[in-house]
Amino acid sequence: MKPLFKIYLCLFASLCFIAACDDSDEEGISGFTIDAQEFTLGATGGMESVKVASGTKWVAKVNQPWVKVMPANGVGSTNCEIVVDSTLSNDVRHAVVTFVPEGQSKQELKIHQTGYGKMIGLDKYEVEVASMANEDKRYFDISVTTNVKFKVDYPLMGSWVTTSKRQPDISLDYGARPRTIKMRFKWDMNTDPKERIASIKFLPVNEEDELEKEVALTIKQEASPEITDDRRGDSIAIVIASTKLRSMISWDTSERLDYWAGITVWERTDKGVTPEQIGRVRSVEFKMLNTKEELPAEIGKIKYLETLVVASNTNTQLLPATYRIGNALKGLQHLKNLTINAMGITTISKSELEGSCQILTKLDLSSNNFTAIPSDLQSKNFPELTHLRLTGNRRYSSITDLNDTRENLGLKFDASNNYNFKNLLKWEKLKSLSLSYNLIYGELPTFINSWSHLPEVPAYTDEDIQSNDTLNSASDEVKEKLKTIPRILPNVERFTINLNFLSGDDLPEWLLYHPRFARFDPFTLIYTQDSGKDMNGNVPGFKNEPSNLEWFYERYPKARPTLTEY
Repeated sequence: MKPLFKIYLCLFASLCFIAACDDSDEEGISGFTIDAQEFTLGATGGMESVKVASGTKWVAKVNQPWVKVMPANGVGSTNCEIVVDSTLSNDVRHAVVTFVPEGQSKQELKIHQTGYGKMIGLDKYEVEVASMANEDKRYFDISVTTNVKFKVDYPLMGSWVTTSKRQPDISLDYGARPRTIKMRFKWDMNTDPKERIASIKFLPVNEEDELEKEVALTIKQEASPEITDDRRGDSIAIVIASTKLRSMISWDTSERLDYWAGITVWERTDKGVTPEQIGRVRSVEFKMLNTKEELPAEIGKIKYLETLVVASNTNTQLLPATYRIGNALKGLQHLKNLTINAMGITTISKSELEGSCQILTKLDLSSNNFTAIPSDLQSKNFPELTHLRLTGNRRYSSITDLNDTRENLGLKFDASNNYNFKNLLKWEKLKSLSLSYNLIYGELPTFINSWSHLPEVPAYTDEDIQSNDTLNSASDEVKEKLKTIPRILPNVERFTINLNFLSGDDLPEWLLYHPRFARFDPFTLIYTQDSGKDMNGNVPGFKNEPSNLEWFYERYPKARPTLTEY
């Protein structure tokens, strides 16, 4: 029992000794002290620690709301955390923390916080892009952190990197505290076999906002595959062009070029072929497309191309109000046959076909979004053209009233007074002119002056009549009549203008007296018009449509079909 008592006695003595030490420690602090008198923090704020030593109770007071002290009061020794909020200003700001101990002199801790410098920062300053990609993939995003309104600076013309907002909207409701926005930049495909570099500057809108350093974004684009002036270069150009057009048709590039679908090459036996042309691409077809862009420049590098077909683009009714083929075909000097069908283009010019307009013989612009006949479609600009198709230029299929309020309906004009339409009809060298299924309304022009009642264009001459078997088979009375009738489309063998909104009592005499009128299949391809109403509320169609062509064969006995023709 005595040993256990001794143990308890020793423990009690130890506790008394520890307590005595603690009491003597607190009592040993005299006055009040803090281990720091000044802190400086950056614009983002933060936390600093100060050690407080006091023998009495104390309290901390702050003269600015953006500084907090934790704890803000106490007794004895402790560590206080000084918490500083981020600033909204560009300038330095100051605060004072005053420690007031009980019965002691107060002490101050000064807080300084630097402001945000005027800045524009990017999450990346260099971007690398491929030479080509689908349109919906040709972009990159940049995060911009800034506390000033800024603008993006790059050349307005010729820049291959662009953004829709050169001066983006940014809310600086947090004062000088930076905000971050995302910007999207689009880039064009590179057709040059060299790497190219673009630089975009980010500049303050207000000149007085001076940045610490210039901010620029560098974009590097890889080189395009080199297209050489040979057969291999032709194949590369075709593959790249097809990719850019997003064609659903592809080729097995391991096969000979001769075997690729829709492609022919020049053979030794071809008429007029030159040694340089043998083996090179003669014709190519790009079909089943999905593009909103101009034709790829690579097509223009198929040097000896004679026939080109670009057809069947998707959603042509959703394409832009102004959509062109661009300058890709400008340098082709051997192009004779061009088809741009269901591509969605709205116009075409001679400058876009500068290299071939003097030799082009066939031009098919059907099923596009033309709203007017291009003014450049004249015989003087295309002197060798013999076949022209402008059919089906309707953006929407369901049009029964030409007063439809939707914009850019299609090829709509008044046939009686349209200058460009009359120029087409005056085109002497044309052998085929197709204008079916458009939105042409009114009466066909007569080409007879309303004042003088004389032809506005030359009438048939004795020489014209004698050189044409059909005309020459007419009676003398009809031959005299022909000398008063405008000589319109004298060489045309096919003329179609059906399924428009034309109206009137009858067709003009230049058409009724045309030597090939019967061969035009007039009941199908001329008289038959669309159903609905034109701009003036008229129902399309011709009132005096004949029941047969007997009157024509009586006029021109030579035109009457014979059994030997079947």
